[in-house]
Amino acid sequence: MTKAYSYIRFSTPEQAQGDSLRRQVAKAEVWAQARGLILDDSHRDLGISAYHGANRTNGALRSFLQMVEDGKIERDSYLIVESLDRLSRETVIDAATQLFALIQAGVVVVTLSDGQEYSATRLRQDWTPLVISLAVMARAHDESRVKSERVGEAWRQKKAAARTEGKPITPRCPEWLEVRDGKFIERSDRVEIVRRIFRETIEGFGRREIVCRLNGEKKLPFKAGEKRKKPPTGWQTSSIAKIVQNRAVIGEYQPHTGTHKARNRRPEGEPIKDYYPRIIPDDVFWRAQASLENRRQQTGGRRGDKGAHILHGLAKCSACGSPMWVVNKGKPPKGGVYLACSSNRRNVGCDNGRAWRVDELEEAVLLCLTSFKTQSFKGLYQQAANNGEIVDAIRAELDDLNRRNKVLMRLAESEDPQAIARFFEIAEQVKAKTAELKAAEAELAISQSDPGDSTLLAEVLQLSTNFMQLEGEERLESRIRLSSLIRRIVPLIECHPIRGAYIVLPLDTKVWRVESPTEGAFAFQLDLQPRAVDAPPPRYLFLLKKNPTDDARDAFYQGKGGQMMTADGIKGFPSPNAFEKLKNKQGIDRAPARRR
Repeated sequence: MTKAYSYIRFSTPEQAQGDSLRRQVAKAEVWAQARGLILDDSHRDLGISAYHGANRTNGALRSFLQMVEDGKIERDSYLIVESLDRLSRETVIDAATQLFALIQAGVVVVTLSDGQEYSATRLRQDWTPLVISLAVMARAHDESRVKSERVGEAWRQKKAAARTEGKPITPRCPEWLEVRDGKFIERSDRVEIVRRIFRETIEGFGRREIVCRLNGEKKLPFKAGEKRKKPPTGWQTSSIAKIVQNRAVIGEYQPHTGTHKARNRRPEGEPIKDYYPRIIPDDVFWRAQASLENRRQQTGGRRGDKGAHILHGLAKCSACGSPMWVVNKGKPPKGGVYLACSSNRRNVGCDNGRAWRVDELEEAVLLCLTSFKTQSFKGLYQQAANNGEIVDAIRAELDDLNRRNKVLMRLAESEDPQAIARFFEIAEQVKAKTAELKAAEAELAISQSDPGDSTLLAEVLQLSTNFMQLEGEERLESRIRLSSLIRRIVPLIECHPIRGAYIVLPLDTKVWRVESPTEGAFAFQLDLQPRAVDAPPPRYLFLLKKNPTDDARDAFYQGKGGQMMTADGIKGFPSPNAFEKLKNKQGIDRAPARRR
């Protein structure tokens, strides 16, 4: 049975509030009923322009044309449109090509506004409808062209005024602002939420934790008051990501041309600085970006109500370099949560089958870190801490410039003069920012051992004091913050099948001083690499075993000697080779008793 298909389109979402949709649907239904045809009215492009052919390349019309090409639309079927300008407002040659392709495929195109039927049978006998169609297409394109030019010029003037005078272009603005009397006004309750999101991001909270906290406190999402088909059900992780990465918080506005639907949206010119009120300082914004990057490098993860282990993302297998996996063996005392080599667990070639209790590793890490001497760093802390933050901010800003330049490079390949000019402009910014980063890193290295660690270690000490006794939300907050602090101090934890698990602290730019713990003991060793041009710098290794046995300590030292730090002070354990040299030099006949 012959079938009729209606195609309904209008250009802007606002037209859905008017009569356009109802009118087009009603007319198509009346036409089909009068001829006893089954009507399929599912092909709708609502809010999609036909001036540049967006409906032809992406919309419902594209789906219909594909069905025609695939032979899924029977010959002599009808395509009903209100007017030819619903199908296309492109140039006459493009619009006519599309119309002719439909007709040659056996589709009868019906225009309800003038009652015309365009079919291959009719046009072979009477070509006059083609004259009418060409006139309609030309008029439709000219109307859209003139409108586009007028609107485009108006937008250019608005964007120029925004750059020179800072005037709001439209009432639309970030959710934490509103336009009142032609000016941007901060919405204080929302600004405070944005600042809180940045603060918690820097402190180490992930998007999921921030979302849970906001929803738990019944903080309404910014779009809660909008009229939508499906009202928001609270904060989402995507909302947090958009806020943290939105440069509008530092006052920037990036004008664009094109639309997302047409897939031709792209930046127009450089961002307009100080267009919006700044609600986040530049250094805080870039520190948040650096924190996000740090979380990505350390691998993210879902945290339960007790929190992930505080060594999350730091531990690697010393045998194969693979990350360590969390393995839950059930409830203590027989079970527990362990770390094991991911490659060994996946049976892909690593022989390191040893596993370490997470709670024991955590206790040992806190014992070591709270024993590092911090008082000697206090006087220099503020300057060096600022240097570290400056370096993180410059690195994040440089990464952003490089990402923007990659996008511009693709645009420049299309020989866009504006894109080419902007590409070279940002390339100069990258060059200047790279030099700035080099200078900042040199200044940071001069400030010996990054005195910023002083405050980090002091906070670790404060948090670890009652860490094990905390429960619920307080425990989760403490674990997240501890995990963030430890990642900034400890670059790596190696898990060796014989030596055990140990912290690795490089000695290239830092000076580590250790003092006696208040309770317990731990072993450490200065690991001097063989002298060579490309040899890595010496390292301090701290065994993650509280009160290690003699066997555990000796296995860790591997015959190279080391030291034990106890509440009574430091005890040295020379390597056997060192004792043999001393024996030969002084003529000692018997080995001294082992120091305990």
